[in-house]
Amino acid sequence: MEKFVPKFQGAPWPDGARVLHVYAVPDLRTDRGLADLAGACRTAMRPYPITPLGDDTLHCTLDMIADTTSDRITPAERADLVAALREHLAATAPFEVTAGPPVANRAGAVLHLSPDHLLLDLRERVRDAIRRTRGPGALLHDGGRPHISLGYAWSEASSEDLRTALRRLSPGHAPVRVREVQLLDVRFRRHPRPGAETAWQLSWTPVATVPLAHG
Repeated sequence: MEKFVPKFQGAPWPDGARVLHVYAVPDLRTDRGLADLAGACRTAMRPYPITPLGDDTLHCTLDMIADTTSDRITPAERADLVAALREHLAATAPFEVTAGPPVANRAGAVLHLSPDHLLLDLRERVRDAIRRTRGPGALLHDGGRPHISLGYAWSEASSEDLRTALRRLSPGHAPVRVREVQLLDVRFRRHPRPGAETAWQLSWTPVATVPLAHG
C-alpha cells in the first residue's frame, strides 16, 4: 500500500484546510452490524501503518464542493446549497445497501457498498444540486465506486497479509440504511507518527442534515 495523501483541486490537500462535502453517514446506533464489522476491521488493521476511522467518522463520500475552500463560501451560499439539496432529494426515499466485503486498497482499506445504482442515483442528485448552485466547476471527479473508507495508510507497506486478514472476517457484510445526507465542513490535518512520518487525519463540523423522503 502507498501513503494516503488527500487531494483538493488536483493537488495535495493544504494542511488544515476545510472543504464542504456531502456525505452519507451511517447511524451506528441502528446499523449495529456495520459497527461490529468496522470494529473487526480495525483489529485486523492494527499491525499496519493505517490510521483507522472511528465510528464517528465512517462515511460514504457523495461529492465535495471543489471550487473553493469552505471559508470562502458565505452563509447565504451555504443556505442556497442546502435548499437545492432539499429540492433535489425530495423524491428520493430511504434505502438499504450492503457494506462489504472489506478490502485492502492502494492507500488503506474500504468497505464497498452495493447495489451501486442506488448510491449512484443519490450521488447524481447531489451533484445536480451542486451544479445548480455553484456551477459544473464545483464538482469532484466521478468519485469511483461507492464505499466506506476504513482507514488511511500513513506509510508504505505490503497489503497481502492485510487482504488475507480482512477476507477471514465473518460475517464480512452488514446492512446499511441510508436515510439522509449531511453537508459537512471537512478538514484534513497532518499528525506526526514515529520517525519522520506524518498521518492525515479527518475531522468535520456539521453544517446541515437533509433527510430523504419520509426519512
